[in-house]
Amino acid sequence: MAVRLVVFDFDGTLTDIRSEGAEFAAAYEERVLQLFGADRRDAWRAALASVYADAPELGWDMGSGATAPGDADPYIAATLALARFCDTLRLPLLSGDDKAKKLRGDLGGALYQAAYGALHAAFRPEAREVVEAVTRQVPHVRIVTNSSTAKVTDKLKALALTRPMGVAGDARKFEVGEPAGRGHGIGGVAAKWWVPGLKRPVLPRRGRYFDVLAEVWADTGTTPAETLVVGDIVELDLVLPGLLGAHVHHVRRATTHAYEVAILEAFGARGGSSDDLRDVLTRLD
Repeated sequence: MAVRLVVFDFDGTLTDIRSEGAEFAAAYEERVLQLFGADRRDAWRAALASVYADAPELGWDMGSGATAPGDADPYIAATLALARFCDTLRLPLLSGDDKAKKLRGDLGGALYQAAYGALHAAFRPEAREVVEAVTRQVPHVRIVTNSSTAKVTDKLKALALTRPMGVAGDARKFEVGEPAGRGHGIGGVAAKWWVPGLKRPVLPRRGRYFDVLAEVWADTGTTPAETLVVGDIVELDLVLPGLLGAHVHHVRRATTHAYEVAILEAFGARGGSSDDLRDVLTRLD
């Protein structure tokens, strides 16, 4: 069946994570040190290094289970590093009971928003060329992202696209749980998927993400089988739509783990990967 809808993730898929990621990591670190003292730079960097060392078994867990490898991008790594950094400080307000965990989560959210908000838009060199070609070739193109709709829409202005793309933000792909809606085969998606190369289970049932995708399918009159989803984090962006029957394309990161390759292989001809976004156009030919 021909592809009638292409869904792009945003951060790391259309954007240049090497440029934006480095800028974000530096901004986040400086804000951490402003709060806790410049003399704790080594402690912060040690916490961050431990996250990269423990991934992918260390997963990004926002309270409902691990949903992506801890080293998937600098945004995720910083969130996990903050928890470990706070543990080393042994401050009563930031460690221990559920109230402390909530406070730490609120702090992490504020630090993320501040550092992310300071970024300068940096897109992959081929992003505009690919998006323009896709919007000419496919009837429907959307961005589905965890970031806010307003921020992504504003950053897209830098691409100066001749054809606008719809943006669905706050997809909460990191949230494991039941969807509000039904259909599209979601009932057959298991709660856990054991994948070769990973000791922890993959958790495919991302309720909010499904509901956003279902809204896009309803709005465009398309189905998962007519959809190609493009993302840079297999576990976060591609597992759920792939299990629903969509075609998926992974834009490889600097570190792509063996279990991510195994997932793509499990999707057979519907799965693919490349280092360059231009290969998405090849998938559509």
